[in-house]
Amino acid sequence: MINDAFLNTQEIVNELNNLRQIAQKIEMNLPLLSQKIAYAFTKIKECTTMAEANDYFEILDIIQQTLACFVYKYNIGIPTRLDRFVHDFDNFEEAKKYYFPKIKSGEYSF
Repeated sequence: MINDAFLNTQEIVNELNNLRQIAQKIEMNLPLLSQKIAYAFTKIKECTTMAEANDYFEILDIIQQTLACFVYKYNIGIPTRLDRFVHDFDNFEEAKKYYFPKIKSGEYSF
């Protein structure tokens, strides 16, 4: 065993186990998040006006901000479908104006 304050085997094993648990939790939750995004898109498609769709867009904005933090700040890879959503809605206010009619027409889907 190494007698080093910085390289403590048990601490390293504990830290790695914690990271593994976090990674597993993220991996388990991303598919559910995809389903929630798809559901929000379905609800937006049913709205007649952008004002009516605003609550769904607010939820999507919250999701997009968090996923963007994963991608841009922490450099964490996410599934392609989510990555496309993050990039497409990067400037959220402009994106929702651009994509609302495309979501309504079915031209843009998640």
